[in-house]
Amino acid sequence: MITDTDRIPAWMIAVKVLLVGLLVTGALFSDVGGFAGKGMAYRLPIFLLPALIVPVRWWRHRGAYDIGLDVALTVPFLFDTLGNAVGFYDRFARTDDVLHFVNWFVLVGGIAWSLRARLSVAPAPDWLVVLAGAGIGAMAAIAWEVAEYAVMRAGVGNLSLTYPDTLSDLVLGTTGGVLGAWLSLRLLHRRAS
Repeated sequence: MITDTDRIPAWMIAVKVLLVGLLVTGALFSDVGGFAGKGMAYRLPIFLLPALIVPVRWWRHRGAYDIGLDVALTVPFLFDTLGNAVGFYDRFARTDDVLHFVNWFVLVGGIAWSLRARLSVAPAPDWLVVLAGAGIGAMAAIAWEVAEYAVMRAGVGNLSLTYPDTLSDLVLGTTGGVLGAWLSLRLLHRRAS
């Protein structure tokens, strides 16, 4: 069960170190693994910045470490980077679809977990949190697709972006976000019982 602590958990540090190592490897040695043509130099700052938000905020303000939000802002980028590192995107056609769903499930689930855990005064009804999850998932999916398009326009040619792919990514991200928010609420209700 994900619970807040007063410090960064060791396993979360390991997740961040792995993410940084893979991003730097992909950016500096794009011929390693499945990084070739994936624009890892562009992804490095885009993937690293969200992973630093919670630790930097915690370091500046101390208090409880928000593990749910940290997982949401780190793990999806690790999954995507790992998928490229081991060549899943090139070997398995459905990797992109699976990870769009899973990553948005984790992203929005962690955000919903964090928000709900902190809303002790007049919390919003569950249906509204799930609807907000759909919106957050949709906005994140749109931002992701715009970023992919910008990277492709910058000259990265191995992204296989098509109109049907973009539409399915938007639907999968939104759906994953809804289910992630819903499951987070269910787990929090069980935890409170």
